[in-house]
Formats: sequence, C-alpha cells, structure tokens
Amino acid sequence: MLKTLNILLVTVMLGAAAYTYGIKHEAELIEAEVAKIDRKIRLEKETISLLQADWTLLDQPGRLQRLVEIYAEDLKLHPIQPDQIVEPDELPAPRVVPLPAQPSEGRYAYNAGTSVK
Repeated sequence: MLKTLNILLVTVMLGAAAYTYGIKHEAELIEAEVAKIDRKIRLEKETISLLQADWTLLDQPGRLQRLVEIYAEDLKLHPIQPDQIVEPDELPAPRVVPLPAQPSEGRYAYNAGTSVK
C-alpha cells in the first residue's frame, strides 16, 4: 500500500511539474510578445516625435513667407477680400431637372433633387 501511495504521489508531482512548466512557458511567450509590442510603441512614439519636430520646422511663418514669395507667380496667391466670404443662404441654389409626367416603359421615376450644371 505504501508503494502504491508513493507511486501515486510521484505521478501527481510529475503532473504538477509538467503543468507548472507549461504555464511558465506560456508566460514567457506572452512576456516576449509584450516586449515586442513595447518596442514597437517606443519606435512609433519616437517617429511621432520626429515628425512633430519636422512639422514645426516646416510650419515656421518665415519659411512659409519665403516660399510664398518664391512661388508667387505660380500660385497666384492673394489676400482674401471681405466680399469673398458669403453666408450659406447667399449661395445659388442648384437647378432641379423636371421629370416627365408619365414614367417611361411602366417604371417609376423619382426626383432625387439632382441638378444639371
């Protein structure tokens, strides 16, 4: 009886050791994946930081003014005039195309408010 109990306990111990090893191995795989994701996050943050610094340099008013002066003839940029700003109700309404009174070939026609320019 004592021998059977010892064999049973050794078997349980080996099973517990195998289960513990499996959990440890899964944890190491997850830890490696988390470290890989952390490296990607750090790289993305560094890239964002570099792009923000680059944007700050490109967006300087003095640089933009020089570019406007260089390409003034190509771009034909002019300051906005007050009469260029209009309210939405001041915009012309699109023309609505009238539909025939009878639908052709027995099909129904719907006026979807399409406009012709």
